[in-house]
Amino acid sequence: MTKSYDVIVIGSGLSGLTIAYGLNKKGVSVAIVEANKFGGAVANYGSTRKKELVAFAELKLTAQQLAKTGAVNELTPNWQSAMAYIDSLENTESLEHETALRKAGIDTIYGEAIFVDEHHIEVAGSQYEGEKFVIATGAKSRTLQIEGSDYLKDSTDFLTQKELPKKVIFIGAGIIAFAFITIAEAFDTEVTVIQHDERALAAFDQELVYKLIELNKRRGINYHFDEQLIAVKKNRDNYSAITAKGIEYQADAIYCVAGRIPNISDLGIERIGIESDQHGIVVDEYLTTNISTIYACGDCSNTSVPKLATYAVWEADYLVEHLTGDGLKNIDYPLSVMSTFSQPKLAQVGISISHAKEHQDLYSVETIDMTDWLEYKKNNDAIALVKVIYQKSDNRIVGATSLSNQADLFINYFTMALHAGWTKSELKKIIFAYPSLANDVLRAYH
Repeated sequence: MTKSYDVIVIGSGLSGLTIAYGLNKKGVSVAIVEANKFGGAVANYGSTRKKELVAFAELKLTAQQLAKTGAVNELTPNWQSAMAYIDSLENTESLEHETALRKAGIDTIYGEAIFVDEHHIEVAGSQYEGEKFVIATGAKSRTLQIEGSDYLKDSTDFLTQKELPKKVIFIGAGIIAFAFITIAEAFDTEVTVIQHDERALAAFDQELVYKLIELNKRRGINYHFDEQLIAVKKNRDNYSAITAKGIEYQADAIYCVAGRIPNISDLGIERIGIESDQHGIVVDEYLTTNISTIYACGDCSNTSVPKLATYAVWEADYLVEHLTGDGLKNIDYPLSVMSTFSQPKLAQVGISISHAKEHQDLYSVETIDMTDWLEYKKNNDAIALVKVIYQKSDNRIVGATSLSNQADLFINYFTMALHAGWTKSELKKIIFAYPSLANDVLRAYH
C-alpha cells in the first residue's frame, strides 16, 4: 500500500528540516527523505565541522600574533585531538535529528528519492505519494573531468580525515578554499593553491582580497593563478597536479574545492519534465518549479542569492508560510550579507564596492583603516580595514565590506544599520557598550 502525505520533503539539511518541522506544527502531514545522514551536509561534514576547525586555527593565529610581543608562547594545535573532539560532538547528531523528527510525528524515509510522476516518488523499492513535494537536496562538490580525477579528494575528505597530510594542494580559490587554507596552515601543513583564472573570492572586493592573499603569502601559502589543471597523477610517494602550462606541483594530497553544484542528478527530474539549468532547478518567485505541485529551495535551486545556509533557511521559512497560507506573496529576500572563514575574515553587506565604483554618480566610498585601534592592537592584528558605501542623495549607508579578524561581527552591526536605513548622522546618535567591537562602528564616524 502506498503511503500518502500532504507534503514530502526530499533532503534533511537545514532547509529540509525547517520545512518539515514548520509544516508539521501547522498540522500538515509530512514525510522527509534522506539519502545519506539526517541533518544534511552542513551538520555532518560541512560548515559545522569547518567552523569548529577554524576555531582552533583562530586560537593558533592569535597566539602567533601575540607571541611577537614576547608576552606569550605560540600554540601548536593537534589535528588528531581536534578531530576526535569534533567527532565526539557530531557522531550522534544524525541519529538525534532522525529521532527528533519521528518524535514530532514526521515520517522519516531513508534512501534515494526518484520521481515516478508529479505525485509519486520511489525510495528503496517503495512508492510514496505526495500532494506536493519540496526538493531541498542541497549541493555537492564539483568534479573535474580530467585525467587522473579519481586521485582528487573533496571537501568532505578534508573535513573528516583522521590525519592531515604535511603537504597539500587546493584546486580553487573560493570561500571553501580559503577556509581550508586557514585550517591547514594553522596545523602546520604546507599549502599550495591552484586557480584557473586570476581572481579569488570573486564575490568580494578585489582590493581587499588581494590584501588577504598577501597576508597568506607571508605565512607561506603558495598561490598559482591563471593555471588550468589538466591532469593528476599518482607518484610513488605522493601526487602531482599538472597544469596546461606544463608545470607539475607535488603534494601528499590534492583537494578539489572548485565550487559546488546542485545535488539533483539522481532525482529523475528529467523523467517528469522538471526544468533545470547549470545553477539548479528552475524556480519562479514563489520557489515553484514548472510543475505547480513541486517546489525547490536552498542550494539545489537556481535562485540568484548566495548559496549559503542562511538563505536556504530563509527560503524554507517562506515555503512553510506559502504552503499553508494564501500562496500569493512572492519571496522577498533581505540584504545580501556574507563572510569568509579565513583569518583575517572578509565580510560584506549590501551594495558591493564594484557596483558603487560603476555608479559613482550615485554612491561614495569611504575607506577607514582601523589597524591602530585598540580593539585590533590588543591582539597585534596585522590588518583591520572597512569600506563604507553611502548613497549620495541622502547620505544613507547602503553597503560595507571589511577585512579583519572580526570582520564578520563588524559587518553584522552594519547590517542592522542598513536594515534601519540609518545615515551617518543617525549612527552618531547611538551609544554601544565600551569596550566592545560595536563601539568601533561609532568611532568610525567621530
